[in-house]
Parts: sequence; structure tokens; C-alpha cells
Amino acid sequence: MDDDTTSCIKLKPNLFWQSINILIIKPHVVNKRLWGCTILNRYYVQDNDISWENELKNWQLEIVNKKQFLDDILKNKQVKIVGECKTENEILLVELLPKSYLESHAFQIIYKNKSVTQVGFFDVTPAENEQNLCPTFSYSFSLQGDEVILKTFSDNVTKSHQWLQSTVLPQVLKWCHEISTKQVQICNESLALVPNEEYYTKYNELKLTYGKEMVKIWPECTDPTKFVYEDIAIATYLLLLWETDTKPQSFVDIGCGNGLLVYILSMEGHTGYGVDVRKRKIWDLYPNNINLKETTVTPSNMHIFSDVDWIIGNHSDELTPWIPVIAAQNSYKSNFFLLPCCAYNFDGTKYQRQNSSKSQYTEYLEYVKKVCDNCGFETEIDRLKIPSTKRICFIGRKRTYKENEHEKFVACIQYMISNQIGLSMTNETDQDIKTKEFKTRDPIERVRNCTQLDKNITDSIISCISNYLLDGCNLETNWSKGSSVAIHKLIKLLPSDKLKALKSECGGLQTLLRNNHHIFEVRNGCVNLRYPRTIDEVKNHARSKKYNDGLKMQIKPCWFYNNHPQGCPLDSSVCSFLHEMST
Repeated sequence: MDDDTTSCIKLKPNLFWQSINILIIKPHVVNKRLWGCTILNRYYVQDNDISWENELKNWQLEIVNKKQFLDDILKNKQVKIVGECKTENEILLVELLPKSYLESHAFQIIYKNKSVTQVGFFDVTPAENEQNLCPTFSYSFSLQGDEVILKTFSDNVTKSHQWLQSTVLPQVLKWCHEISTKQVQICNESLALVPNEEYYTKYNELKLTYGKEMVKIWPECTDPTKFVYEDIAIATYLLLLWETDTKPQSFVDIGCGNGLLVYILSMEGHTGYGVDVRKRKIWDLYPNNINLKETTVTPSNMHIFSDVDWIIGNHSDELTPWIPVIAAQNSYKSNFFLLPCCAYNFDGTKYQRQNSSKSQYTEYLEYVKKVCDNCGFETEIDRLKIPSTKRICFIGRKRTYKENEHEKFVACIQYMISNQIGLSMTNETDQDIKTKEFKTRDPIERVRNCTQLDKNITDSIISCISNYLLDGCNLETNWSKGSSVAIHKLIKLLPSDKLKALKSECGGLQTLLRNNHHIFEVRNGCVNLRYPRTIDEVKNHARSKKYNDGLKMQIKPCWFYNNHPQGCPLDSSVCSFLHEMST
């Protein structure tokens, strides 16, 4: 059964083909069952009369010889293969990789017919695989005039047909629109520097070897399902990147955090260690051969990393721009892997965006790329597959200059750093340039959620806000919750010294208000006083949240009883707080 679906967007062939290329390379964007895909074969041919729907019925793909399948068909049909040419038709054999590692893979032949601006998708998965990753029927997208047409050879009531019509076609049109309007990004491809299929296999092997057990024993307060599998993905990437070398690589992970990346790389046969300003609980759970050091890294002691092949900066924060510098100054053969996250300058201060038309992340990536280039590297860029929005990485493996020019280039790097920090080469020594004004992280992690504010400051802010909320309200009749006021208006009430104290805490005023949720109610950016809760209300709420154990009430003084001009509206026998004047 044929079914035509059209779009209303005005398109040109180049936009259509760019959008289709995204669909082929990144099928997981529209198909949540997929992890990704790998292209087994790609040929350019001088033939536009191949009737694939009929021809493929006579051929059976064998998993053990999957890469030979398309070759045999083209040879049998005597199709003429030519060199790469954008004007010629293109035939691909694609393997679809499931998100669930143990699920059956699927295989498609994709035929891009440039002469009629049409692409066809044909399932060639062996029947015994019983795949459910892609439609088992054939379908195509074509550009007719300025409309995209979806044609399927199936009953239009199937889920696969509805998915093509309601999900895939709109996404193809969306890509067409984005391509025609968006600016050039710093990196568009994922895992461009490592073999996709090998990455898929290696990642799942490491996931089975280290992932589940590590999640079980995770002692940190962070989410193990994110941090464990993210580090496994980064380890997979590095292991494949290092496979081109015949010997195990030595490395140092600067700002290693939980040390999981060091653990996996070491267990997989490489030699290295991690350094961080603060020890983590999980460090004690690793085997004795895992080398993790608690130390503060500054520009003045970076020379201690000179004996390794790779400098790793995985979310290295203040030291991010220094990673390529360390690698460049170590030796001509030193390499680096850098995954920037938080934006910092060379002196450890926060990086400030210069161009409002770009996001801070995009602009910082461009800044880091320039630093890498200035350090003499042929900087490679890639996009990792990790559960994070910050997944663009930089790799430095080759230099833009010859080895006999190394010392001269190191001097140029030092001059670049002095300019970045704003020092004069004539007035400062090399040691001054490395250390002056560099801000390091405190080894003791500060609690910054407004719970460490001086009690007098907290009480003063609460009093200031509650008085403002009650100002002008009728306090002669019913008990009043006061006005509802936007948080941004309340900020203007605070004295400058109180505001400064708040700004030094994560969350600021809103966090303080939520910490005192027994007094204030914050909703949709507005604040008012809360109506006090009874003992039964607190018990029911705790029961619904399953944290009723050890629940104690009428221990702390009731704020309303002590501070509200009308007192507490609840009787002392039912109020969840104690009706006793505080001293």
C-alpha cells in the first residue's frame, strides 16, 4: 500500500540531502531503540534503474559475511562502481546497533538516487534475527518540487508506519530548516576519531565489567548512573584512541575527582595516576595498584607530569586552559585529551563571554581551541557519547612544528600565557608568570546552600521579608498570609551587606526561602507566608514520601507564634511546632 505525506516547507535539493545524511548517520535521534549505527559499505554507482524492492527478495544476508553482502549484489547486477562523486547515486549497507546490547541487530540497504532526489530504505535483516529496530517494509523520502514526500509499502495502520509519519518525517523537515538557518558549529559529528562499531562493543564490555558493580558500591552523594557510565564512555574512547600505539600508554588525569577513569584505564593495562585537590570516599574502595594522589596543582608544580605520554583533563575546571600547555611544555611527544566543562581563564578566574550572539559554552570552546592551536598542536575535535551536555573534546597528538623547534615554541607559549594573564615579560620572572594571581580550589569543599549563613543574618532577612509581605494587610479580622510578591522585588529590600552574604551562597535568596519552607511558600517565582501545618498534615506528608522514621514534632519553637502579629492560627495541641516563646 502506498501512502504519500507532504511537507509545506520550501526546500532545495542540497538541504534535503544534508537532512537525509543526518538521518542515516544519526538514526538514534529519531529512534530511541538505537544506540547508533555503523556503515558497513558505501559505494557510488552509475545506475539509477535498480529495482531494489524486487532484487533484494532473492538475496539473504549472512551475519558472518555481512560486509560481503552488498558487494555480491552489485557484482551480480553488474553495477558500475565509480569514485566518490556528489552527483552520482549512492548505495550503503548500514548496521543498526540497539541500545540494549543483547538485542538483535538490524541491517538496511539505503539507496540515494540523486537523479530523482529520492532515498530508499530496505530492511535486509535475516528473518531469524527477529529484529524490531526498524520497519521491516520498504519506505522512501523524496523531494518533489519543494515538498518532501514519504512513501511506504505497508498498511498505514502499523506502528512503524505511524512512527515514520509522525516522528521521522517531521524531524527530516526540522533538520532542513535548521540547516538553512543555523550557524556553523564547532563540531557536528560524534565519535569521528574512533571506529563506531568497535566503540559500541568495547563500551558494552566495560559496562558489564565495571558498571553494575560500581553503581552498587557507589559511596558518593552524586548520581552513580550518570557518573559511572560517563567515565566508562570516556575510558572506552581513550582506549580505542590509544590502540594505534603498540605499547601501553602512560597518563595522568588532572582533577581526577572520583578516580573511576584512572581505575578503568589502569585495569585495562595502561599505567597512570590521578591527582585531585580533594580525596573522595570511593578512593578507598579501589585496589592498591590504583594510584590516586591528593594534591593541589598550580602552574608552578606542573612540571611533575613530564614523565607521561598523555595529559588528561576531564572536567578539569580551573586547569582546563593549562592542559595543552602542560602537554606542550613536557616534551615534543606528549599528548593531551581535554573535555572542557566549566569555563575558566589561565589565572583561575571565571571566563566571561565576549560575544552575546554565542552561548558561553560555544565561545569558551573556541577560546580553548585557539589555546590548543597556539601551543603548536594540530588540534582534533570530537563529540563524545556521554550523558552530559558538555561533550565536545579536544585531542592533541601531532605538532604543527618540527622537533628541533620545540624549545623556541615553549618560549612562545610562555609569552602567550603572560599576555593572557596580563603580565609584563620585562617585569616578571617565569616563576611569577606561572603563579601570580592564580586562584586554586579550596581543598575543603564548602557547603554553599545557605545553611551555613550566620543565624543573625538569616533571622534579619526573614524578618525583613515577612514584615514587607504583611505590610498594609488587614490584621484585625482573619489570620493573614500577607501579600504574594515576586522574588526579584524582595531582593531589592535587602541591605547590601546581607545581599553580599547571600550571593556567596549557591541559590541565594530563593534557596534561603526554600530552606525555611515552614515559614514561606515559594510558587511560580512569587513568595507569601505559609499557613502553618498541623501534626496530622505533617504525618500524612511524611507517610506519602516514605520518610516517617524518627519524625519528631513540637520540638522547635513555632515561628508564627513568636513573630506573626496575629500569632499562630493553630491551637497549641495541633500545631506541629512548639508554642513557647523563644529566647
